[in-house]
Amino acid sequence: MRPAPDTPAPRRLFTALFPDAAARAAIDAARQAWGGLPRRLRPAPERMHVTLQFFDAVDAERERAWRAALAGLRFDAFDITLARPELWHAPRGTIAVLRAAPCPALDALHAATDALARAAGLAPDARPYKPHLTALRQADRVQGARLAAPVTWRVAAVSLVWSDLQAQPPRYRVLGSCPAR
Repeated sequence: MRPAPDTPAPRRLFTALFPDAAARAAIDAARQAWGGLPRRLRPAPERMHVTLQFFDAVDAERERAWRAALAGLRFDAFDITLARPELWHAPRGTIAVLRAAPCPALDALHAATDALARAAGLAPDARPYKPHLTALRQADRVQGARLAAPVTWRVAAVSLVWSDLQAQPPRYRVLGSCPAR
């Protein structure tokens, strides 16, 4: 059965923590120093983020419920530190990620946003949460992935983002933001 024409198609939605400009510049500088880079560096610096939750197909009703639930999110600003690069091998190729240092405030925020997603009828990922930032896609030939120094920024908001793959080029559309107290 096809949805009615006025029913929006399900959307790829995620909650994210976006680094500030100084952290984005430090991350980009670190990856520029790696050997074996692909011709095109993806993601673009402004798209780099730490994901809290990701859902591949959220219908309009659950999206409204999730937005309403996220409006009640309360958290204090905290610092997040990207401390360790890793190469992860996935079906679509190798990615270079920067793993977050242990952070109780990040763990608490992830648990809180997971609970809000459940309240909206969404089932969070059952796998253990591995906080990271994807620094580079198509990293099959990357060598010497390292950080000269950890990258830290102040988390001041959680963003709800639509990963719009139909746009040309595909883009992230921030649907809303929940600021820290």
